[in-house]
Amino acid sequence: MAALEPMYRDVAAERVLFSPRVDNIGPHALEGAYYAFKHMGGTWPRANVQALRINSDVVTHPLVAGKPRRVKQPLAPSSTGGRWVGLVLLFSTETGALLAMFPDGVMQRLRVGATSGLGLKQLAREDAKALALVGSGWQAGTQLAAALAVRKFRDVRVYSPRRENREAFVAEMRQLHKVEMRAVDSADACVDGADVIAASTSSMVRVIEPRWLKPGVHISCIKTQEVDPEVLNRCDRVVFSNRRQSKHIDHVMKDTPNVQSESSRGWWNDGSIRMDRFPDLADVLAGQAPGRQNNREITCFMNNVGTGLQFAAAGAYVLKKARAERVGTELPDDWFAEDVHP
Repeated sequence: MAALEPMYRDVAAERVLFSPRVDNIGPHALEGAYYAFKHMGGTWPRANVQALRINSDVVTHPLVAGKPRRVKQPLAPSSTGGRWVGLVLLFSTETGALLAMFPDGVMQRLRVGATSGLGLKQLAREDAKALALVGSGWQAGTQLAAALAVRKFRDVRVYSPRRENREAFVAEMRQLHKVEMRAVDSADACVDGADVIAASTSSMVRVIEPRWLKPGVHISCIKTQEVDPEVLNRCDRVVFSNRRQSKHIDHVMKDTPNVQSESSRGWWNDGSIRMDRFPDLADVLAGQAPGRQNNREITCFMNNVGTGLQFAAAGAYVLKKARAERVGTELPDDWFAEDVHP
């Protein structure tokens, strides 16, 4: 959170550059799957870095508890079994040189959690005590950590469709956080009396129900599909993670099977919700838009799109720390530079 906040303030001051997320999508031999190559970037002059995040994925959309999910298959070969492919590259804006390369998995989890945490800090009630987590996967861990970093929650409830998953998540998180925490058997039981409801799923359909939105509650989500116009219209205050960058762009090869569009159709561009009326996190942090105004407001923080700038800010922090602690492997600069004019 400390690494991302100054970047968001520079967004408000227009001292950054976005490179939009683009997904190139084509067919794949695996039944029910397609191939997706994702790339996004961002320039952050304050830290003299340019970030590029790339992912090479085989994507499927299985049904879990009757609802479609987006699942990346670990098909990349290795000596320890299948793996995923995601990389972040950091470049110097002073020399053009490649500064660092590292896997994206841990950082993308941290930057999503940190962004939600910054939103929660601005929008949740100061006296919030009960947290409901809807979802118990990889992303839920940092949603919990960030929430606990900004509010003194006393009661955490966790729900996800698979009992074994939610119970394993709670067991793991109890080792990390000193807070009362339990897994529950239904989403309604999870959110009952909650001051904050945090969705953290891979669902392609709504997971936050309008009936849950009581006066004073704060909700958050990590993707646009977790809410819909009915939910947003019940909120008194909605803040996006980024209103300045459009939803990601899909380039789909003609006749590619199994593709379920994530960005070309939805409330974010079908006219049902006017997105231009909502501020984003940069506006709030810079004082250009208000956060929560009273204890009865229903507030929402929407992680609507990931950006390469998040990786620039977090990456610059990690690189500085890695150098200080002499962590990582030094590779020859000549491997990543050339002596001919490109």
